[in-house]
Amino acid sequence: MTQTTIILSIAGLTLIIINAKKTGRHYEGLKAGLKQLIDTGPLIIGAFLLAGMIEVLIPSEFVQNWLSREAGIKGVIFGSLGGMVLGIGPYAFFPVVSSIWASGAGLGTLVSLIAGWCLLNLSRMSYEAAFFGVKFFIRKLIYSIPLSLAAGFIAYLLEISIM
Repeated sequence: MTQTTIILSIAGLTLIIINAKKTGRHYEGLKAGLKQLIDTGPLIIGAFLLAGMIEVLIPSEFVQNWLSREAGIKGVIFGSLGGMVLGIGPYAFFPVVSSIWASGAGLGTLVSLIAGWCLLNLSRMSYEAAFFGVKFFIRKLIYSIPLSLAAGFIAYLLEISIM
């Protein structure tokens, strides 16, 4: 986390310097970034509190039986289904997934959880159906289920063979 913070800080400072020299609009960028921080800050704080609670409240037996590497294909299927029903945005999703990882979930489960959230997320159903039609949504769902499962299963195989 520290390495990422340093890299992002250096990138941000570099862009501020470049923007200040070329366009002089660096204050507009800083104001826009501060506004975004104020808008999303409470959401991020809530997401991290939720993630912390999930990390300590998930029973170790549940993780071992359903989410760990030892859960095998069961964990991959559970991850895809979990990603499908987790109708939350990225600010909340990734802290929650991080806490599930810290609780002992396997790589295959986590990859299928993320793939399921990206490909299968039911909270986007109304938008997809409205803009592209119900037929598109159903086809996308049918085609995406094997992709989500395959991603998790490949990660699971790599985890048990390499790690």
